Amino acid sequence: FEHVTWTEVDEAIRGASSTTAPGFSQISYQVIKWAWDVGNDDILLLIRQCLAAGYHPKRWRRAVAIALRKPNKPDYSNPRAYRLIALLECLGKVLE
Repeated sequence: FEHVTWTEVDEAIRGASSTTAPGFSQISYQVIKWAWDVGNDDILLLIRQCLAAGYHPKRWRRAVAIALRKPNKPDYSNPRAYRLIALLECLGKVLE
């Protein structure tokens, strides 16, 4: 893996919407942004070490699937009347 820079991680964190729904852990991008403001060296080291080891923590790969109703469907008892949305862990998305 290439060496990830402070700027790349900063852009990945700051570029994400603070209103994005969090994943299983319920840690939102807003919380990650606050943590980045006070401890960016620690977060950067964590991201770099994960990349250097080729390791993506299992907890960061967990997802929650939410079923949303598709609009204007005549029969909501039919599973095709729903759309599944996967809510991924925010730190996992930063690592990716």
